[in-house]
Amino acid sequence: MFLRSFLCSAILLSIGSSVKAAKRPPLPSSNVQLHHNDTQHPQLTTIVTLEIDTQTNESHLTVHNITAEEPESLEILPPKKPNGNSCRCVCGVSSRTMRIVGGNETKINEFPWIAMLSYKGKFYCAGALITRQHLLTAAHCVEGLKHKEMSVLLGEHDRRLRNETELTKRKVAKVMAHPNFTISNFNNDIAILKLDAPVNIQDSNLRTACLPQDKSADYTSRIGVVAGWGRLNEKKPTANVLNKVSVPIMSTEQCLKSGYSKSRLTNNMLCAGYLEGKLDACQGDSGGPLHLNSSNSAHMEVAGIVSWGRGCARPNYPGVYTRVVNYKDWIKDQLDGECTCAPPQIHF
Repeated sequence: MFLRSFLCSAILLSIGSSVKAAKRPPLPSSNVQLHHNDTQHPQLTTIVTLEIDTQTNESHLTVHNITAEEPESLEILPPKKPNGNSCRCVCGVSSRTMRIVGGNETKINEFPWIAMLSYKGKFYCAGALITRQHLLTAAHCVEGLKHKEMSVLLGEHDRRLRNETELTKRKVAKVMAHPNFTISNFNNDIAILKLDAPVNIQDSNLRTACLPQDKSADYTSRIGVVAGWGRLNEKKPTANVLNKVSVPIMSTEQCLKSGYSKSRLTNNMLCAGYLEGKLDACQGDSGGPLHLNSSNSAHMEVAGIVSWGRGCARPNYPGVYTRVVNYKDWIKDQLDGECTCAPPQIHF
């Protein structure tokens, strides 16, 4: 299936004249191009099973990594004593058995932190839940919009089906876009939304996403996973079912050799996809997360935020993402002391 990111500016303009302030320049636009090739990268299937003790709120997980070789099994547990401002919960793992593989349609609750953003009742962007009351998204998704007209939907899978999943809806109480967001080249394209009330992450299907821990990590050639309800191609409407696609992360040198002007690419961005462009499936809603498996595959981290790009699967124009690790301290400062779930601990 060929997928494409959501063209935020076009939808916003269709909502009404009150959204004209959110209009984007021709380049960069709020598209992302992700080119998927299942044959060039060996697949790793990670099966994570999570059990919650509703009396103690303790989480117990089991991980099986399955490759062409022998399967590996291990246990992962949350920290017994939360460190710093961590809650007693784990982030970055599904609320059910999940298979992290290259593909198209996701399973229900496979990415239980993915959120749909709506403006005046119309879906236009995506985000990731990072605390019980905070959502990570792109600054261009909130530029010029009134937060009182915004709403967030968590737990959605197939937008056509009622009662398929347990949905959680919240209003947006506060918008915190990065103060140095530059709309001319989408530098610092990151924002935090504070919800009007906390969501239940203990005895529900919802979970929070993990933020990257290592500021010095090199993502080059690692495989990222993007999930969203993006367009099926440049001329078709957005997808009904939450989809996913796997894409390789490019080096800074590769990104600078693409068709984009070097002045538009900064150290706060990363590129993912294929320079040849012909290996397409394109996907990812603006503001949604680009995931990477942790080094032990026990959880996923949000390495990027869908930011901008040109067209869909066009040669020499990969997708461009906000590099989340550069904003770890800024994100922490926006959370009003709200605790975050910690990555799971490993027990072999």
